[in-house]
Order: sequence, then structure tokens, then C-alpha cells
Amino acid sequence: MTEKRKLNTKAIVIGWLVDTGGTFIAGIIIAILTTAFMAAQGVGADQIPDKLAGSKAFLNLSLFIGFSFTFIGGFVAAFIAKEEETRHAFAVGVLSLAVSFIFTIMMTTDPKGFLLLIFIIPFAMLGGYLRKITKKENKTEKQS
Repeated sequence: MTEKRKLNTKAIVIGWLVDTGGTFIAGIIIAILTTAFMAAQGVGADQIPDKLAGSKAFLNLSLFIGFSFTFIGGFVAAFIAKEEETRHAFAVGVLSLAVSFIFTIMMTTDPKGFLLLIFIIPFAMLGGYLRKITKKENKTEKQS
């Protein structure tokens, strides 16, 4: 029987901060660039929020950025933890899911917004899994 070790809180918090902070900063940059682009095309300032809210391209880009940073956050947590990589990445995913759920409640009533939240934990765990398998490959290369 294997012994379950304690989770590394520092690794989880840093991974979550990478996810949340990266998503937030990238989101602001994308919103500024998109707003500037729309304004340059003559879209009025009062119309921009509605156009962004109805834009599938903006939504897809936002999702791609968010899930990418969740993946990176899971990887970072696993990297710092050095063991039990997917457990640490899972914890990052749970924290990110909780925060995303709160933001989704505040920003939309569309059930599709809530449905997309199911992908947060898997993306975080994929990041942790990538770290786990690349760590094994690095050990194998060093032993050769």
C-alpha cells in the first residue's frame, strides 16, 4: 500500500496564481486590443460591450486563453511539488473551478457558460500529467 503524502500548498497556490493571474492579464490585453480594433473601425464606445458579448470569436479566444493558463498552472504546481503531480494539478483545477464558478454566476445566466466549466479540472490535470511524463523522460535520459 502506498502512502499518500500531504499536498504542497505553496505549489498549489503558485499554480493557481499563474492560472488566474495569467488569464486575467491576457484577458485585459485582449479586451484592450479588441476594443481599440473595433473603435478604429468606427464602432461606438457604447456598442463595444454588446458586440464583444455577442462575439463567438472573442468567446473562443477567451476560452482558449483561460484553458491554456489553467493547463500551465497545473504544470507549474506539478513542477514545484516534484511528486504527486496530478494530485497537485487537480487541486489547482478545483481552486480555478471555484473562482470561475463565482465569476460565471456574476457575469451570465447562460447555461452554456456553466457547462464549459467542466473542462477546467481536466485542463489543469493535463498540465500536471505533462510534467509527470516529461519528468520521467528526463530521468531516463540522465541515466543513459
